[in-house]
Amino acid sequence: MHAILLVVLALIGIRERAAERLRLELSFGAANRPPGAQREAEHEEAAPAVEIERDVAKVEPPAQVQPREMQQATPPPPPVPDPTATVAVAPATEPAGSSATPISAVLSGRSAESRQRLLGDGGGTAETESAVERALGWIVRQQRKDGLWSLQGPYGDGSRQENRLAASAMALLALQGAGNTPDVGEHHAAVAKAWKGMLRLQQADGTFDAGPIVEQHQMYAHGQITIALCEALGMTRDPRFAEPARRALDYALAAQLPDGGWRYQPPRPGAENRGDMSVTGWYLMALKSGEMAGLPVPAEAYERLAAFLDGVFVSSEKGYAYQINPNQKYFDFRPALTAEALLCRQYLGWRRDDPRLAAGVDLLLREAPLDVDHRRKNVYAWYYQTQVFHHFGGPAWDAWNRSMQSELVPAQVAGGREQGSWDPANDQWGHVGGRLFVTSLCACMLEVYYRHVPLYAGP
Repeated sequence: MHAILLVVLALIGIRERAAERLRLELSFGAANRPPGAQREAEHEEAAPAVEIERDVAKVEPPAQVQPREMQQATPPPPPVPDPTATVAVAPATEPAGSSATPISAVLSGRSAESRQRLLGDGGGTAETESAVERALGWIVRQQRKDGLWSLQGPYGDGSRQENRLAASAMALLALQGAGNTPDVGEHHAAVAKAWKGMLRLQQADGTFDAGPIVEQHQMYAHGQITIALCEALGMTRDPRFAEPARRALDYALAAQLPDGGWRYQPPRPGAENRGDMSVTGWYLMALKSGEMAGLPVPAEAYERLAAFLDGVFVSSEKGYAYQINPNQKYFDFRPALTAEALLCRQYLGWRRDDPRLAAGVDLLLREAPLDVDHRRKNVYAWYYQTQVFHHFGGPAWDAWNRSMQSELVPAQVAGGREQGSWDPANDQWGHVGGRLFVTSLCACMLEVYYRHVPLYAGP
């Protein structure tokens, strides 16, 4: 009888939890983690989007590299976004302040009514806009009948390796950066044709099958097409893009590695599962582009990414390294890696007056000026540096902008079959990415005035 009474009392004590109203908060601020103390070995950054990590063996014994086709790796189920979580790492002790641009407004500069104003405010000119128009015209002329692009042709100086997914993503990033959507803009027909072809290729897991891709390039390409797809959703609010963008973003979230970064495959049992800064930069922009389109991103993803950035930080003299590694004291400064990391820091909430950000900007200006008379071209690094300086603003941006215009505009091909493109010769990654790769990034650089509203510009 006593046992029965206890069971009855226990049942009486159970109460159903009342449903709580969910509240989605968008916050901005700076991560308050101190600069990471871990060190990393010297390592050349991986080629953006299309390059194999040729120097991996210098730091990692071959036994540690376990190549496997992505199709054979089944990623873990994508994390379920927490609607109660904030969508940025923003400690209450370090608020971003009223000068921060809302993430939902970052794409707003691409509208016809905003572009001209932002062009003038940011230091753009009629010459830079003409260069963009010529570049986009060249890109559209290279579009294939199926709506996609190729890294290998039909133009001259193509890549030595094919990656139609990355090629199409970069072409779309350049076209959309100037306000072209499937329904709006001078090149709306090309954009509509591209997305009609691309969306047919999306797989159930959110990835895209656009043809064979070198294993080391697959995650690069998915990050890039996710950015472009989320931009299309954010610019148009077209429901046709909503579910494909959500699935692509879910795959990106599921592919985050245990150390907070991204690399060549999603997490795999028994694999090394270490992120690298080169791939990670694209995935930060994939997540943030998802936010710009109104898609939820768990705060945990940004917290883990912030920890990764802390781990790859070397020093104010050497910037950020390639991977988290205790031997990073042997690392040499790489401008692309440092610029990618600083752009991540800006989007994760570092204030403009943060001395760590100012030190990074000074390092890039001092050690990686846009000076092709004495240095080998590196359009990939310039692409990230341009974004960092534009968001930062002030004298640093003015100096960089003058150099960028004086280099890119005169270097654009003025006539012939390749009119409007840029020659990939003498570029650090030009021989790998080819003419479309270089031209797309140069076009995005000259669209920087309105492509993303500066993060510190205010509402």
